[in-house]
Amino acid sequence: MIRGLNLSKRSMESLFLYERLLSNGLLPDSHTYTFVLKACSHLKAVLEGKQVHAQIIKNGIEPNIHICSSLISMYSYAGNVESAKQVLDEFSVHNNAICPFNSMITGYMNEGMVEEAVEIFNTMVNKDTTTWSAMLSGYVKNGMHEDALVTFRKMMSYKIPLNEPSLVCALSACGELGALDQGRWIHKYIMNKREIVMSVNVGTALVDMYGKCGCIEFSYQLFQKMPKRDVVTWGVIILSFATHGQAKKCFQLFDEMIDSGVGPNGVIFVALLSACSHAGLIEKGCQYFYQMVHEFGIRPSIEHFGCMVDLLGRAGRLAEAEQLILSMPEEPNSVILGALFNACRIHNDIERGRPLFKRLINLEPSPDRYKLAASLFANNGEDYEFRKLLKDKSLESRCGLSNIQVDGVDYEFMVSDIANDRAQDVYGTLDG
Repeated sequence: MIRGLNLSKRSMESLFLYERLLSNGLLPDSHTYTFVLKACSHLKAVLEGKQVHAQIIKNGIEPNIHICSSLISMYSYAGNVESAKQVLDEFSVHNNAICPFNSMITGYMNEGMVEEAVEIFNTMVNKDTTTWSAMLSGYVKNGMHEDALVTFRKMMSYKIPLNEPSLVCALSACGELGALDQGRWIHKYIMNKREIVMSVNVGTALVDMYGKCGCIEFSYQLFQKMPKRDVVTWGVIILSFATHGQAKKCFQLFDEMIDSGVGPNGVIFVALLSACSHAGLIEKGCQYFYQMVHEFGIRPSIEHFGCMVDLLGRAGRLAEAEQLILSMPEEPNSVILGALFNACRIHNDIERGRPLFKRLINLEPSPDRYKLAASLFANNGEDYEFRKLLKDKSLESRCGLSNIQVDGVDYEFMVSDIANDRAQDVYGTLDG
């Protein structure tokens, strides 16, 4: 029963059942402890997990591979990697099984401790597909997409069997880097391997990769061919069209999703609100925000508030944007305040802009903030102090960087960059 509840993602109920088992004087076996610890991991219930750990020791249960891995995962998911490492060290003295080490790598990666994860990986004598997938997934989770693709290529060269998580992560890295040729190669590899099932996760990863690489129409074709789609799949394609400025298509897809019986999540509404903002559809955006809260019961996140502030700010409705910020249940971050400040600059609202600037500098003393402030105050004859500040601090704006793939090679370039050896090819590719 405890195992079944866990598999059904009813972790809290499985813990209640475990408590009943103890209250009836029954002694759990190693299998029961494994699934109880997994329930604690899902709930990040570290206190209950520690109690289970103590009961294992008290009852003289010899920790096997599964208990050890579950303990490491439980402590890691709760952010207690020190205790997780202690469990691994105690277990590995007499056992060199792979599974606990894989759990430790995942735990370190989840906490952003990449160097520690690499150290564990390098010390492992034996590695399996899960080991490599844990590294690949960890690199993607920490935004190290180039390292992820290097790891994927090593898996291929060492003939490590590829599983679904490794393929999904590799496609995600391709999408983030704009590595279209590499993504196409992985797509072809999947199609040629009969043992690889085109699951919802793999299909969604392909739709996402092509969309992020600019192939929105092909991405949509793949989406239409998918026999099954979940809310993540719908979110990916809606966000792709939103990113490419096709607001009307986003709205159409949202209606199709609702008609198909799939309920939306917060990510989908971020895409819809963003599409409304860039298309200048103020009332439509307000309608979606209201629908999200009152019809679907989704609590607005800071991303939703940010989209709404940007939406209202672009339309010059600064008082409404300011009122929305005041109604937020949490303190606004620099992104939200920056969106309102930028609107003040565009609409030359010096009275709102002045106090906003002071709050922004305290939150994020970015050179670009000073530059924006200087332009706003210069328009109102109040630029002396700000220009002096720029000069005293020698603040310069940082140029944005973009990636593009030419003849299978990734190139990084700045706006108006002509210093790159392949500048002519880069601009030729951009111009089509």
